[in-house]
Amino acid sequence: MDKLIAGLGVAGVGMLVVFTGLVILIGFIKVLALFSGEKKPKKAEKKPAETKAVIPTPAPVAPAAPVAEGIPADVIAAITAAIAAVWDGGNGFVVRRVKRISNAPAWSRAGREEQTYSRF
Repeated sequence: MDKLIAGLGVAGVGMLVVFTGLVILIGFIKVLALFSGEKKPKKAEKKPAETKAVIPTPAPVAPAAPVAEGIPADVIAAITAAIAAVWDGGNGFVVRRVKRISNAPAWSRAGREEQTYSRF
């Protein structure tokens, strides 16, 4: 019976130490967030139901970008979608041109291709 009580005491002290450490860590992170200048986004205020919904007008569509030689249109669409996924600006962007750059030496390209294809 003494071993059970001693075991429960050790478990209790261990849990107390772990949770105390977690509380200290959470406090430390909160203090760092205050000093870093990171601001939480404000919650959107609820608008009264009386206001009419405003439909945003779409941005003007730019003419299609010319497809460079050897780059399929679906690759350009994928590049444009990837840029749009990480873009933070509210005004949008337009891809004017996509150009393949092959300025790496032949041995560098060969090594890169070997590494890429060895994983298949």
